[in-house]
Formats: sequence, C-alpha cells, structure tokens
Amino acid sequence: MKKNGIIVFLLAGVVMLSGCTKTYKTVDEYESAMKSVFAKIPAYTIEVKQNVNDRDLYYRTYLKGDKWKTEASIDGGNSYTATILYDGADLVAYPQGSPYAVKNPMIEMIKNKDKETVKAVIDTQNHTSPLFYWREGWAAASLQAPGDNNSNAEFENQKANINGFDCRMIKFENSREACVSDKYGIAVYHKLSVPMPQKPGENLNVILNLVKIDTADVPESTFELPSGMKKIDINTLSQMLKN
Repeated sequence: MKKNGIIVFLLAGVVMLSGCTKTYKTVDEYESAMKSVFAKIPAYTIEVKQNVNDRDLYYRTYLKGDKWKTEASIDGGNSYTATILYDGADLVAYPQGSPYAVKNPMIEMIKNKDKETVKAVIDTQNHTSPLFYWREGWAAASLQAPGDNNSNAEFENQKANINGFDCRMIKFENSREACVSDKYGIAVYHKLSVPMPQKPGENLNVILNLVKIDTADVPESTFELPSGMKKIDINTLSQMLKN
C-alpha cells in the first residue's frame, strides 16, 4: 500500500510539471470559462506593444469593471504623452500637461442605444480592448474583413506560448487570430488583418502583444482626471481655438 501511494504521488507530480490543461471542445465553451476567470479578477493593469504595418506604439491600460484608462507612449513606455479615459460617464482624451480633457461627442450620439451597443462603441476607442474582449475584437464592423464571422472561431493550438505566456491560439474566419491565457482570461496576442481599399493587394495588419500584466486591484482615483484638469466639449474647444 505504501509503495502504491508513492507511485500515485509521483504520477501526480509528473502531471503538475507537464502543465497538463483542460481540453475544450469548442471556442464557445472556452469563452464561457474565460468570462468566469475575467469576472473574478479585481482589475487589470497591462502594458502592450502595438504594431501597425511595422510601426510600433506602446500602451498602458488600467481596466476595472466598465471603467478604463489607456495611456500612449512613443518611447516604449518610458513616458506617456496622451490618455484616453472612460470614467463610467464620459469618454475623454487629453495630452500630458493639458488643463483640459475633451469629451468625445460620440457618447451623446449613442446614449439612447442599448447597453451592449454603447459599451461596444466605447471599447472601439480603447487601443488594447481586443485583448480583453478577444471574441469580438474591436467590435467595429468597419474593421472586420468581408465574411468574417466570430461564430466560426476554431482552436489552432491549445498549447501555444506567446510573449512568455501559455495560451490557446484561436483563429477567426478570414481576418483575425488571438492567443488567450487560461490564467488571466484575456488574450496575450491579437492580430487583425484587413484589405486596404486604397492599396489593392495589400493588408492593414494590426498586432497587439502583451508585455506585462498585473491583476491587483487599482484605486478608483485611477479613473479620475489629474488635479486641476477640466472636462470640456468639442464645441467649447473649437471656440477657444478661434479666440
């Protein structure tokens, strides 16, 4: 009995070391499981490298519930020069050091739409949202390739590793692919490739690579404007620029 117990213990260790993970039959089943993982994480702070046809940008995003803030950098995250913020009420943008945060007029235009539509439209303004909402991508029909259908998503590799993260590679019909982490419930890599009408035969390729992630909670003050900054609408800004 003692010998059998030792064998069971050793076999369990082998399973743990081998990184054995659950196999999901469908992407729908996996998406449901990842939504549960996502819901249990108090907040996300991520750093992301974006490549658009070989041009690089760097972003830092804080996300908690429906609120998010994404800061843009042109020097690989050493400094951040511009911010887009959704504080749960307004979607605003402001450069570093500005006394004003300009409200996006789109919020007023869509305020009477259903909650899901409003959220989808707001998330299109977040450069890193395809990592969080990998099933929908940017959720913008204008960015989807003709014939793209997220319902036809299929696993390409359930034991991939990208950017140092174990993940499952998922292919979406025609235009997209994403590699999703079981641990974090979000994608660590996302690629969108769509034809460029102005350049027949060429594609616009937008690639997001997760660089860093922290799932510790963040204070509500993260989604507040810097001290002294005021929100203004686009019409007020236009008048100020004329004077």
